[in-house]
Amino acid sequence: MERAPSPWPFSASPTPTRVEVVDAIKAALPAITVQLPASVSVSLMNDNSAPIRAAVADVQFTLLLTIGLVILVIYLFLGKLLTTAIPAIAVPLSILIAFGAMYVLGYAIDNMSLLALTLSVGLVVDDAIVMLENIVHHIEKGEKPMAAAFKGAARGHLHHHFPCRCR
Repeated sequence: MERAPSPWPFSASPTPTRVEVVDAIKAALPAITVQLPASVSVSLMNDNSAPIRAAVADVQFTLLLTIGLVILVIYLFLGKLLTTAIPAIAVPLSILIAFGAMYVLGYAIDNMSLLALTLSVGLVVDDAIVMLENIVHHIEKGEKPMAAAFKGAARGHLHHHFPCRCR
C-alpha cells in the first residue's frame, strides 16, 4: 500500500484509499481466521469498494467508447484514414500521460480524478477536431500540407477559444 513520494505538499492523501483498505482486510482475513477459536467465525459484512470499482469500470468503458466514437466520427467527417490517425494517437496518448503523471505524483484514482480525466478527454478531442478542420480547410484551399498545418494550428487554437469575425 505504499505510494510514490510526491513533491507537492498538498497533492496526495497519505492514507490509503477505500479500495486499498478493503483489499488489505480481505488479504488479512485468512490469517486472522486461523488464529481464532473454531467457535468464532469471521465474515465480511460490508464491502464499500464495490461501488467504487463499478464507477471506475464504468468510466473506463465510457472513455473507450468515447474514443472509439470520436475516431469514427472524425473518419466519417474527413474520410481520410491518415488524418483520422492524429486524434486516434493523441487521445489515448494524453490519457496515458495523465495516468503516468498521477502515478509519479502519488495520486490515487478517485471520483474527482475520473471526472477530471473525462472532462480533459473532451477538451483534447474538441481541440483536435477544431485543428483538423482548420488544417483540412487550408489544404482544400490549395496550400501545402505543412503550411496548412502551421496555419491551421495557429489560427485554430486561438480562434476556437477567442472567436472573432476577422480573417
